[in-house]
Amino acid sequence: MSTSSVSNLSIQTSMRLTIRQAQNELLKAQQEVSTGTYADVGAELGSKTSTVVDLNRESLRLTSMISNNSIATQRLSASQEALKQIATAAEEMNTALITISGASNSDTINTTVMTVGNSLSTMVSMANQSANGEFLFAGINTDVQPLAEYTETSDAKLAFDAAFNGYFGFLPTDTAGTATIVAKGAAPSMEDFISSTLEPMYSGTDWTTDWSGATDGVMTSRITQSETVNTSASANEDGFRYFALASVITKELLQIGAPADAVSAAVDAAIGYTGKAITGINSTRSSLGLSENRIEKADASLQIQVDIIETSLASKTEVDAYEASTRVNSLLSMVEASYTLTSKIQSLSLVNYL
Repeated sequence: MSTSSVSNLSIQTSMRLTIRQAQNELLKAQQEVSTGTYADVGAELGSKTSTVVDLNRESLRLTSMISNNSIATQRLSASQEALKQIATAAEEMNTALITISGASNSDTINTTVMTVGNSLSTMVSMANQSANGEFLFAGINTDVQPLAEYTETSDAKLAFDAAFNGYFGFLPTDTAGTATIVAKGAAPSMEDFISSTLEPMYSGTDWTTDWSGATDGVMTSRITQSETVNTSASANEDGFRYFALASVITKELLQIGAPADAVSAAVDAAIGYTGKAITGINSTRSSLGLSENRIEKADASLQIQVDIIETSLASKTEVDAYEASTRVNSLLSMVEASYTLTSKIQSLSLVNYL
């Protein structure tokens, strides 16, 4: 009679495989419970997986567009705040100029010149504002400062002195010459100098030489698949040009020793250009406001599209939460039972019965 050894190794191995499989299924089920979607969409949907991939890609694209729109909105909001400050400065300048219209008191004129100087500094400072490292009013030259400060050595100041000397035949500092300037009439006169010589320097190409580093073209943003809007403004627009012109007339022509009627002509011209500046700045604000409104509507439309896509995705990839939880509990019970059974098998030994 022969005997053969009896081993529980094969049973233990089989149980280990069962436990490993149950653990893998448990991890998958727990993931589905926590995410609410299939752990392996491809395995569950098969040939329909491509539809889910396309929907996911479209959802990400639309969400990215909404995110980019928020950057454009931020730029527009910062531009609007800067323009608001410029408009306020223009209103203050206009009030100060109207106050001295027809006046000859030097102290009053000096105060007005100081007020206008402060307004000009505010305009240049606000025009040079930046957001996210980009100048707001530089057009598409977002890394170039839009406006230069008006100083005694600036290109704009040197250009004014040259234009004044070229027109009248003497410099603004020549009080003997400035005392002979007439208010109106045939050249040379204060009114003609402003309209025929000074204004073209601000309405024409000299502006981009003496004052501005901005481009006429502005930043645009695609806010939907088929719609783009302007999301910045340029310091070359009329509001900025006329603001600077009115300021220079006030700073340079009211205190040069010209006769009272010539000074009055300069004040009247400055008031007129300030009015144009206010109109121009408000027009720019309105244009940017329309862009803000279009972006707001575009975001609402894009969000609706995203919600529709997400609903469609959910219908294809979501799992039954109750069923997934039940499966997790069943697998946990199975694993615990397998551990217990494996422990029992490992403890089997003939030695215990001898």
